[in-house]
Amino acid sequence: MTISSPGLGSNLDVNSIVSQLMALEQRPLTELAKKEAGFQAKISALGSLQGAISAIQTASGNLVPASGTTAIQKFSVFKSTLTDATVASATAASTAVAGTYSLEVTQLAKQHSLATSTTATPFSGTNGTLTTGGTLTIRLDTQAGSTTPSKTTDISIANGATPEAIRDAINNASAGVSALVINGTAGKQLVLTGDTPGSNQFIKLSGVAALAYDPNATPQPLTDPFVQSQAAQGATFKLNGIAVAAATNTVTTAIDGVTLTLLKGPEAPATSVSTTLTISKDNSSLSTGVNALVKALNDFQTTASSLGSYDATTKKAGTLNGDSTLRAAQNNIRSVLGNIPTELSGAALQHLTDIGITLQKDGKLTVDSAKMTKAISSDLNGVAKLVAAYGSAFKTAADGLVGAGGLVAARSQGLSTSIKALGKQSEVINSRLTQIESRYRKQFTSLDTLISGMTKTSNFLTQQLANLPSYS
Repeated sequence: MTISSPGLGSNLDVNSIVSQLMALEQRPLTELAKKEAGFQAKISALGSLQGAISAIQTASGNLVPASGTTAIQKFSVFKSTLTDATVASATAASTAVAGTYSLEVTQLAKQHSLATSTTATPFSGTNGTLTTGGTLTIRLDTQAGSTTPSKTTDISIANGATPEAIRDAINNASAGVSALVINGTAGKQLVLTGDTPGSNQFIKLSGVAALAYDPNATPQPLTDPFVQSQAAQGATFKLNGIAVAAATNTVTTAIDGVTLTLLKGPEAPATSVSTTLTISKDNSSLSTGVNALVKALNDFQTTASSLGSYDATTKKAGTLNGDSTLRAAQNNIRSVLGNIPTELSGAALQHLTDIGITLQKDGKLTVDSAKMTKAISSDLNGVAKLVAAYGSAFKTAADGLVGAGGLVAARSQGLSTSIKALGKQSEVINSRLTQIESRYRKQFTSLDTLISGMTKTSNFLTQQLANLPSYS
């Protein structure tokens, strides 16, 4: 067995020579790696740009009325306050009217509750009762009954079912009723309680039992007795002294545009609990929305300026310095700032400066809160239209940049495609470099062997010459 080590016999450092030659050969691969790093940096920078534009997209979208809604309807916001929030809560829609109401709750709605009688064995299986199997129908309705009960549920009861099994069957049926079993002194009682309090949630039971011991017999009606443990009742209250009755504790018809939820009723000996409800205009949503958009625009300006910057002193440029996508994004946003939306043609308020928004020398916007408040107070409709129009314009611009198929997304996709192409080139070069290194090693190994052989011959000749006799 022979051991071969390049350069061992010739002192020729083959490994070092090959490494240096391969370093030269790998320069194209190094250049590709630099290109890829540059592309990756641009993708990251475009991600930052996309984030800033997406913030504009969100903030501007919040200023655009929903389809079928006008600007004044969107920004006609009312807030509700109660002096005692434990008595009730309230929400006000845009159709509400500002006002103050004295609220006096005299009765809360309650759930209906039934229990099997203590004098009978529940579902005993005798006289055609449900333990022999059958269908139990639970209907939620008014006590007087109606042609359209709020909920009707049929529940199959297994033959020989225990009270616990019947309880579970009812609870699993989502019938609007909760069932439980209480094991009292008179035995087990099945208790049914409506999930929702209200006079329109009266529990009515019906059904038939299939006689398992005689499949051919006529099904019999259920006969297990239930007694009422709590009556279903609606809510009663007074608004500014006017009596109001409601089926449930949530009332939408007492005051236009206001949903009132009663939370607490009187406890004996008291006959009522009182609080004061105030409905007032809330313009904060409009000013808050405008300030959110201004912040998003200023953040975009900061991000874009940083990405496209150039420091003449350090000669260092931002990642997207000179990039066409960055310039297009900046131009699109500036275009919205500099043009009046077509919806505002002929309107008294047409410019953002009309409501206190001005452009500074550094490209950022500032808001004069006092001027905006005054504009809202004097012409809410005009301000609402202006804000909605500019919100729509900014959203359209942002959608075109970061939406599906948008400019920024397309640019990022293009760079990703370029990176994949570089990866394929790198694979080809790496394959070629492997072959080149193999060739170099073969060549220098052969040279090493040749030099080693010549060295041996030289040493032999030197030795032989040294042994020749000398003559004087």
